[in-house]
Amino acid sequence: MKNRLTILFILAIVAMFLAGCSGQPAVPEKEEVPVKETVTPAKEVEQSPAEETESTVDEPVQKVPDKKMQELLKKHVGRITSLSYMYQDATNKPEEWETLVKDGKMVVKLREMDNVQGEVYIDNVYMDLDKKSAEGYCERAVYRCKDPNTAVDVKFAKYYRKTPIEWIEGVTYAVKDSEEQMQQRTVWKIISEEDGKKTTMWVDDYYGVPLKVRVVENGVTSDFIYEDLSYNSVEDSSLAHSFVTKGYTK
Repeated sequence: MKNRLTILFILAIVAMFLAGCSGQPAVPEKEEVPVKETVTPAKEVEQSPAEETESTVDEPVQKVPDKKMQELLKKHVGRITSLSYMYQDATNKPEEWETLVKDGKMVVKLREMDNVQGEVYIDNVYMDLDKKSAEGYCERAVYRCKDPNTAVDVKFAKYYRKTPIEWIEGVTYAVKDSEEQMQQRTVWKIISEEDGKKTTMWVDDYYGVPLKVRVVENGVTSDFIYEDLSYNSVEDSSLAHSFVTKGYTK
């Protein structure tokens, strides 16, 4: 009997405990607050002024001469194998130099003998245009030509002058100004301008080489004149010194 009372007592206590627990309010679960996602905008890369200039500046357009001008500039090709002429510019005026040109060789015959050093004079200069070398001889039968067969080294730049062919080959663009008569030949007066320099040429309309060139640069005018042109008449033997057997004798 005593044991039953004890068991009932224990059960009563357990029942009271459970009743107390069930009456307690439940703890609400914590509500999750959504995290707002922020997007950082990409930083804009600025172009430097130099880069902008490089990307916007166009290459200069190469001017092309008209068809008739192109034909004129090419007329000398295959038509001229040699030239001889009398040459004059401001450096030798009023003298004229007889000039022969063929196969990369040039000969200048001086009207007045040139005193190159001391008692040494020359009257003919033989040049190699590719090597840019020159040597002079005194070939006349006069007292100043003491040894007509001895070469004298001279400065190439002192006697070299551009040939008519070199002038016309340097033209990339030009316009026709007019047609004229010069040295009893029909010539085209053509004009080209580049870097502040104006070049006018009077070009033989058959052979396609200038008889006269005028360059105006920085207010200075320079004329280069080619007279008595002869085409394809220079002999190879004329391009080198020929041994002089009879020189000056007292």
